[in-house]
Amino acid sequence: MLELKCEISKRRRKRYQNAISYLPGANHDTVDELRNQSINDYLSDMAVNSSFHGINYICDSTYKVRRIIWIVVTLTAMLYAMREVYESTRKYLNYPVSTVRMKIYVDDLEFPAVSLCNLNDVRMSIVNGTSFDNALIDQNAQNISADDALMIAREARHNLEDMLLECKFNGRSCSAKNFSEFNWMQGDRCFTINSGKPGHSRLSVKGTGIKRNLELILNLQHYEYYRDEMESGIHFILHSQEETPVRMRGPIVSPGFTTYFRINKIKTKNLKYPYKTRCGSLNLKFFKGYSKQLCWLDQLTDYVNSKCGCKDFFMPGNISICTFSTAFGCMWPAWEEFEKKKISNCPLPCDADTYFGQTVSRALFPSNEYKKSFIKNLMHIQQFRDVYGNKKKELQFMRDNLLRIVLYYDDLSYELLEQKPSYDLLSWLGDIGGQIGLFVGSSAMSYFEFLDCLIMIIYAKYFKQYK
Repeated sequence: MLELKCEISKRRRKRYQNAISYLPGANHDTVDELRNQSINDYLSDMAVNSSFHGINYICDSTYKVRRIIWIVVTLTAMLYAMREVYESTRKYLNYPVSTVRMKIYVDDLEFPAVSLCNLNDVRMSIVNGTSFDNALIDQNAQNISADDALMIAREARHNLEDMLLECKFNGRSCSAKNFSEFNWMQGDRCFTINSGKPGHSRLSVKGTGIKRNLELILNLQHYEYYRDEMESGIHFILHSQEETPVRMRGPIVSPGFTTYFRINKIKTKNLKYPYKTRCGSLNLKFFKGYSKQLCWLDQLTDYVNSKCGCKDFFMPGNISICTFSTAFGCMWPAWEEFEKKKISNCPLPCDADTYFGQTVSRALFPSNEYKKSFIKNLMHIQQFRDVYGNKKKELQFMRDNLLRIVLYYDDLSYELLEQKPSYDLLSWLGDIGGQIGLFVGSSAMSYFEFLDCLIMIIYAKYFKQYK
């Protein structure tokens, strides 16, 4: 058996002895001796005892070729580890997110706010023969005054009292008093049931199916539609009570049918800055609460007012209404500029409820038999009285003007979409620790070894005169 014999230089032998002197039971150097050690001795000790892989071989000058190989290997490993640390750091600073999707079952569900907007803007019986009507016929809308525009906004649009024929929630009757009003961005007057506004308590359900529902029968007043209206129907929007849907769109419900909608609720939780969604809220100038839709309308109103000194009649605030000439020359171009330049900077809310009405089925409304019992609800309408007695025309009137909507939950559940950091601080630390440990073989304690060596060098250099 061969024995390998190595000659150890005096200096290496001394470093070795110094290293083993720290072992339990060894004779420790005095404080004066530690103070008198040179900086090179501390560096040599660090090289011999370091837990960084490869450092002790690099500092060993016995075999030059071996030393060069270890320098190349160690530098390569360090460079690759630094590259991986850079990639991990860049990934962390991008703040990626993942979305957790869950279905949550509950004992009761809050019913959404339900908004209805007639597709027709103005009633023919009100504007027929007026300066507004004549100006539109002559295609000279710029001659319409602000007073005429305000009259249209207040008097010529449809009234819910005339449109709502029947309202039931969970089998209990409701009326126009249970609705609130808002103006859609196109100027339509819209009506909302279960708005949650003062005086309107929020509705909820504890059961499912079409017997636990909201049921509405509406009269579109098709006979009141203005000359240029191409379609008849109701613009139907589901939304949360915190949202005023000034820009939201929904399905169009046609007359002559019962339309069944199954409600789906989605609760979304977004992350704040520095994550990409940057959710939050702003203090609005014309509204107390916050939603992305209200924020858009608030900033649009402020922008139009700053450019033109007036507003459209559906916009909020105590600001004068623009004349049609001002609307053509200033307000609408300012609105277009606002949209084109994306001047609005409204953040997403951090918590939001979204509702979708999925059309399940449709059926003709009313049936021939139901028509007989429902006639009494239409006798106050002059246009119906004109055809009363003619069964064919009675049914045609109902099919042209009436619609029925039924909304319900299929089950007591909602979908939760929650954003979570997909690469957080602990993940980043774990990655860089793993990469450095794999390629360099160091750990957090290795850096304390360097710190300890640095402290001892400073101590030896600047404080060795103290005893």
